[in-house]
Amino acid sequence: MPDHILHSLELAEALRLTESISTRLESEYLLLSNKEKCRSLLQETAVSSFGQEQAIDFLISLHIVLEVGLNTFFRHISLAGIKKSIHPLEISKNLDRINFIDKVVLFIYNSKFDFQNRMDEATQHHAIIGRLRQFSEARNKLLHGHSISTVTDESGTRHSEARVLTEENNIAKQIENFRLIMEGLRFYFDCLESSYTASGKDSLKGEYLCSYFLDAPAQIVQDS
Repeated sequence: MPDHILHSLELAEALRLTESISTRLESEYLLLSNKEKCRSLLQETAVSSFGQEQAIDFLISLHIVLEVGLNTFFRHISLAGIKKSIHPLEISKNLDRINFIDKVVLFIYNSKFDFQNRMDEATQHHAIIGRLRQFSEARNKLLHGHSISTVTDESGTRHSEARVLTEENNIAKQIENFRLIMEGLRFYFDCLESSYTASGKDSLKGEYLCSYFLDAPAQIVQDS
């Protein structure tokens, strides 16, 4: 074969290989900054001593951690499993139109899992769907401008629903729901039949399905 034809073929092959390699960089500022805000608020004072402003900041930041983390997690596992020659930004745009609760529902119902002898645990963790809807109530009311108010008159003192959400017992309930949601998703991801290695799963769980920033305010450590 003539040298110039061979060179052209080699160049074409090199270009083909170059075109097949891509890198996707995704900002994690919202996730990391709000984990840090939650951690910082817990380090400053106990939940029982939160003022109303601290309670509002914490509830909104905790929700951002959950929603951004889950949306990013599902983008990762969806992009890893899609083999069609569609640009990843187009896939991400379409995935982002599905809210994070629906993504969880589809993940639990449509994925193939190997629960082995852990079916009771799988049934127990199914409750995370309901917990996600409960968890979203605080964000929805606070960011949609619901009244955060207390009214005292001759009949006594009453708090608005959004004001009640900022009380200690409700913040503790949000933290409990967050932990249980993440625990359940880690369980399902561990049981997911996929091409992920154990270390690959651990990496994604450590980034997007963790609660370490609520456990150790003085020093961030990864979930084991």
